[in-house]
Amino acid sequence: MDRFKLAILFLGPTVMIAAGLQGLHSVPLTFALFYGWLLLVPLGSYVLHRQTADLAEPRIESGRKQQWQKTDILLGIGSGAAFFGAIVAAAVQFHPLFLDIPRLKGLLQEWHFSGEHTIWLVLVLLVLNPLLEETYWRGYVLRKLTDGKIRPAVAVFLTSLFYSLYHVLSIVLIFERPWNIALVLPIFAAGLFWGWMRLRHASLTGSVLSHSFADAGIMCIYFLYLS
Repeated sequence: MDRFKLAILFLGPTVMIAAGLQGLHSVPLTFALFYGWLLLVPLGSYVLHRQTADLAEPRIESGRKQQWQKTDILLGIGSGAAFFGAIVAAAVQFHPLFLDIPRLKGLLQEWHFSGEHTIWLVLVLLVLNPLLEETYWRGYVLRKLTDGKIRPAVAVFLTSLFYSLYHVLSIVLIFERPWNIALVLPIFAAGLFWGWMRLRHASLTGSVLSHSFADAGIMCIYFLYLS
């Protein structure tokens, strides 16, 4: 794959977030653009090229595959629980440093992420977000890079880097300085871990589970301090 196409894959989600959030100032449109990109780009590649290798797992012997799947699920649940605990513990201990609660409540109301709309935030973060982000970054893009003869470690680093990039656009608005920038580092580290899981177990199940638990920790912060 040439560099121009790679740049589109790397930067597309960030451009969608920027266009919706900073350009159109609409969270519904931001979600439509962002998740539409995460869904339609891999799906379009599959339909156009008829290459199931873009989204499918490598073929593995049945017995070994079952063992890997079990390990992947257990690792996903265990790591996700650890992420959940770390996120909640950090929030309980340090939230006065990085959360301006009155300002953030106003921002969430402006984004329609409060009151009767809370259920949509829960569904997006716990179901849609981990499934589509993991499918796009740890499934589609990571596979494109490794199929293109890029070393697996470099591929994981690049996908984690650009996965972290668009989080900056929301983090700078939500959290207080200088913590807003520093909080990108755990996101990058999580991306590295989920990329490693994908390569090790040839499955997205574990990373989706782990990601969902981590997002549940974020929702817990919301219900503790912002609802």
